[in-house]
Amino acid sequence: MNVVVERKNVRNVRIQVLADGKVRVVAPPDFDVDSFISKHADWIKKKRAEIESLAEEIKGKERMLLLNGKFYHLVKDSGFEIKEGEEVGVVKYYSLRNLKRNLASILREELKRNVSFYSRLLGINYGRIFIKMQKTKWASCSSKGNLSFNLASLALPEKLREYIVVHELVHLLEPKHSRLFWETVGFYYPEYEEAERELKKYWIFVERNEVWRMLRALK
Repeated sequence: MNVVVERKNVRNVRIQVLADGKVRVVAPPDFDVDSFISKHADWIKKKRAEIESLAEEIKGKERMLLLNGKFYHLVKDSGFEIKEGEEVGVVKYYSLRNLKRNLASILREELKRNVSFYSRLLGINYGRIFIKMQKTKWASCSSKGNLSFNLASLALPEKLREYIVVHELVHLLEPKHSRLFWETVGFYYPEYEEAERELKKYWIFVERNEVWRMLRALK
């Protein structure tokens, strides 16, 4: 079993099955991780089976670009262009850096519209908008009101990106996932529970997608 152990000064042990099937355990320095893993063997097996079942949906498409919930062939060209197809579209690009730059530009323009719209509805102010290749989150916000969005969120259908905007803006009002937080999210995005399930599924898709892995590796 492939297990990644992180030793930290934490009170409670955390265990997670990652999108690639690895098991991540965060535990105190003197904690018996082997016994803990054995105790949770059935749970780990179940979670791995769930992940592999979801990953079947994208099997054979790992080398295509996942964009807006659809798959695109990548074609080298002198410029950048997105061409829709009946089943699979085509994205023309000059280089991976050029592709990353253009995708970031598309996401930034969309975020400006959505963040501006929902911030007015919520009656709140926000700081700056950042686009990064985050390793563990779709988005995050800071105490200064700055919003950071994962470039890989472009892999999601647009409606799910809209949910992420609502989620992060509500965090500026209510930092924790309290009852008030979810009630507020639900008022502006009633389908939030389904959105949360879809985000977990798409995280597996992105983590197993070779194009997004290459884009994340670029400095």
